[in-house]
Order: sequence, then structure tokens, then C-alpha cells
Amino acid sequence: MTHLPATRREMEQRGWGGLDVILVTGDAHVDHPSFPAAILGRALEADGWRVGVISRPDVQDPESVAVFGPPRLFWGVTAGALDSMLANFTALRKRRSDDPYAPAGRGGGRPDRAVAVYVNLIRRKYGRDAFVVAGGLEASLRRFAHYDYWSDSVRRPILLDCGAQILVHGMGEGPVLEIARRIAAAGGPSLVRPEDFSDIPGVAWKAPRSAKPPEEAVGLPSAEDVASNPEKHVLAFRLQEEHPQERMWQDAGGMRVIANPRWIPDTAELDRLYGLPFTREAHPMYGGAEIPALEAVRFSITTHRGCFGGCSFCAIGAHQGKTVTSRSLDSILAEARWLARQPWFRGTISDVGGPTANMYGMRCRKSTPCARPSCLWPAVCPALKTDASAYKQVLRMVSEVEGVRHVFVSSGIRMDLALLDDELARLLALRHTSGHLKVAPEHVSADVLRLMRKPAGNHFEAFLRKHREFSHAAGRRQRVLPYLMAAHPGCRLEHMFELMRFMEREGLIVEQCQIFTPLPGTASAVMYATGLDPWTMEPVFVEKTDRGKRMQKACILRHLPESRRLLREARSLLRKRRDSGSEID
Repeated sequence: MTHLPATRREMEQRGWGGLDVILVTGDAHVDHPSFPAAILGRALEADGWRVGVISRPDVQDPESVAVFGPPRLFWGVTAGALDSMLANFTALRKRRSDDPYAPAGRGGGRPDRAVAVYVNLIRRKYGRDAFVVAGGLEASLRRFAHYDYWSDSVRRPILLDCGAQILVHGMGEGPVLEIARRIAAAGGPSLVRPEDFSDIPGVAWKAPRSAKPPEEAVGLPSAEDVASNPEKHVLAFRLQEEHPQERMWQDAGGMRVIANPRWIPDTAELDRLYGLPFTREAHPMYGGAEIPALEAVRFSITTHRGCFGGCSFCAIGAHQGKTVTSRSLDSILAEARWLARQPWFRGTISDVGGPTANMYGMRCRKSTPCARPSCLWPAVCPALKTDASAYKQVLRMVSEVEGVRHVFVSSGIRMDLALLDDELARLLALRHTSGHLKVAPEHVSADVLRLMRKPAGNHFEAFLRKHREFSHAAGRRQRVLPYLMAAHPGCRLEHMFELMRFMEREGLIVEQCQIFTPLPGTASAVMYATGLDPWTMEPVFVEKTDRGKRMQKACILRHLPESRRLLREARSLLRKRRDSGSEID
């Protein structure tokens, strides 16, 4: 197995005089299915197309995208596995020095607003003749007017800024294959128009605002209305979330953006994609430099896509959708056996899971997604099949593969689902926890959990008790590692003190606490931008000062000297607030 070409020499060694598709990405060139360019490139390659990858081009030099010459069919452009602004900036808007998807983990090689920058770079070199398809997480979450935290403004749909002909939102392997076939069948990119792809799931394109609006489609408030009217902003978000299976359109300036419902793969398609010949290695051009994101997943197995949790702050549902599609057991076992045969495999599969590990095999009894934003909030939907037997079977059979000594779960467990099955909770504690088990309670305050769309109650406490009980019975010393969040809309200092007291009572220690970052296309970003609860339209407290965010974080990282100082300040402010009855800045 060899990597997809990254240089002209590699292309010529394959006997190719040119390429059909060129993928441009902000990630390092890594041949692993967790990297977007790798799985898209391998899917295109398996369909018979000649594909190359240009990784992290020099945005100051148009020649950096001329490595192969122009492609015969199209350019595919993605910022990479992360939104470029999230990759480049912290929650306090400070530029990051690291990037886990970069060689040696060094930050700075991925431009801000990478999709637009890369498309414009291609335009500078090849002009209007280049046919460009934008895609990936950044393009997906920004396909309509959206709140952008880093500029503190509502920005118009990304298609109007990046100059691509069409955009693919959601997971793109299916749409990209169909796009390639249609351009080839038409005789080349100069002979197609964006409208020629208008029936492909996941495709978005532009049309003049003066044109007749598409029939049987949901019209969103215009980008101008979203920017100027909080109620319209909320309405635009609600319509997108409540009509996942319908075409939508939105006017912005003199143009209109039209988007089809996302593509949702079936089990056979996932089996085919994850059965492609990935090397699971970084390209040799990096000279053996470590890619931190690869090291985290090199020995992992993805079992499914999609998440029906519907958490307000999470981009997974907004990107992949809430329909969970699971791979077959045979496909998963074939990947485990392949891993076990590799000379660099040391016997441990680090993760068997997906966006949430124990959603594998679960599905809705209904045939199509409904308007409900979450299948688990405020309580488990009665139409959801929560049987964990399929996931338990996967864990058991992967563990029995010859050469596999340990199978761990590190992609996170949904605690409310795990509590429905004592056997799963016991298996996790006895066999599949590598010293610590990751869970995502995010908070314990009922007020904050409601806005996060996380179930209130004692799920976290109950799961802690059960995990400790099973671990103690097995004589194992291990702990639960909770993901916690500060400064989410609705979260005040008193809520963080409530969380701090819970942590102290349970003897929990965390290594880090995430400060909330509003991601485009999520409910929490709408709350942050408008100060409104999208479901009740009631006002929501929003912590927008860096000092306040740091104080909230300090409640969790209380063992650090800086945190202790901030906690003293926070307690003083709380006393002043109680005395005066006023709000805290």
C-alpha cells in the first residue's frame, strides 16, 4: 500500500500524466480514515479516479497548488478535520501554538478561514476555469448565515465568500463520488453548471436572488435578517434543526444559497469505506515527525457515524446528523484482524467506538428523522431502541481476535445509556478501561444542563457509583475522567461553585476544563449570539468577558495557583453581588 500522491514525482511513478481530482487540505497528509482528505481520496481512488493530495499549501505562493497541474475534473477543498478558527484560536481568542493535525503538532500552518483562503489561492493560479468543490466541517457548519465567535458577528453563507462553485455539507464520500461521475460524463468541468448537481444529497449551490425560489423547500430568514434580528436568527436555526430531511434556501445580498439534505450512508457504504487500503501512516515527506492526532487514533476502530444526543454545543450532530449508521460486525472484525497482523501493532486497540461509543447498533423505530432535536433530552425517546447487545458483542469479539490483548473504549460513553445496562457498565469497568474512562457530564447544575440539552438528574453520580463498585470488586484502581465545561450560556459563577463542590465531594480531579467556544451551526452559538433560549425564547445569561470565563474555569482547576487567586476574586464578587443584588460583569 502506498500513499495518495503528494508530489509530481509520485504521480509520474504511477504512470499518470495528470490527475482527475486534487484534494487540498489544512491537515497533514495522513492516510488514516479519521483524516477527511484520506477517506475522500481513497473512496475516489477505489471508484477508478486518479487522485492527489496537496497538504497545507503556502498561501502566499499560488505555485504551491500547481504541484500536479490542474485536475481533469475538480478541486476538492477542506480546512481539514477541524474548523480552522477553532484550530487556530483558544476560547479566549488567543492564537494557539499547537495543532494536533500538523507535523510535530506545531501550529501556524493552517490559515484562518482556510476554505476561503485555499479556494482563492486556486483562483489566483487557475482563474475562473477551475471547478472547485468546498467541503468538510468548516464548510458544512457555515453553509448558511452563522454566528462567528472570532469576529463576534453574523457572517453570510460561506459559498458567497469562498468562490467555490458548489459545497458539500455533512459527510462527503457519497456526494463526491457522484460529482466526479457527472463531470466526467458531461465531458469536463467547463460543460457543467452548479444546477447539474442539484439532486445530489449534501450539495449546496448558489443562484440569483431574483430567481424563483425552489419548490418543496424550506425558506430561511435572509442572512440580513439573521444578522439584525435575534428572533429571526433563532428561527433560522430552528428551521434547520427541525427539518433535517428537506431542501432549504436562504437569501444573502443579491444571491440565494440552496442546500439539499445531507447524505446519510448505509451500513454497506460504511463497510466499503472503512475497508479501503489505508496505511494508517503519515506521508514520508514529514521525515517521521509525529502527527499528534494520528497517534491518538492509529490503533482505533470507528464503529459508526452520527449521534442522536443532540447536545447544544456539539458540532457532530450538526455535521454528521443524528441518524446513527453502524458498520457490520464482519467489517469491524476484518479491521481488527488487519491491525493485529501489522508489525507495528503491540496488542492494544485504543478505541472501539464513534462520536459516542455505546450508541453502536442503536436506532430509531421511525423510518425518517423527526423534528425532535435530541433522542435523549429531556428524556429518552420511546421510539429509540437502546439495546446495547450489539456493542457488547463487538467488544467481546474484537477482544477474541488473535493478537489482540487489550480493547479499550476512549471515544466517550453516554452515561444515561450505559446506566440502562448493568452488564455493559460492568464490562467497561472490568475489561475496557485503560486506567480511566472518559465521560462527558459537562456540568451538574440542572439549569445549565437544560440549556446544554443534557439530561438533568443524578446520571453522573449514579454512573460514578456503578463504575467504582465494579472496579473495586475486580480489584482494579481506575478512575472516571469527566469532560467539563465552563461559561456555557446560562452558566454563572454560582453554578461553577456547585460543580466544584460536587467534584470535591466525589474526590474527582480533572486535568483540564474546557471554556465554551460557540461553534457555528450549533444551538449554543445561537444562544451566545442572541441571548435567547431557542426553545422557549426566554433570555439566557451569557458570559462574554474573558475574566468571567477564567473565573468559571478556575472553579474546576482549583489546585493551580492562578486558579486559587481567581477563586478568591470570584468569591469576593459573589459576596458583593449578594449584598447589592446586582449582576456580575
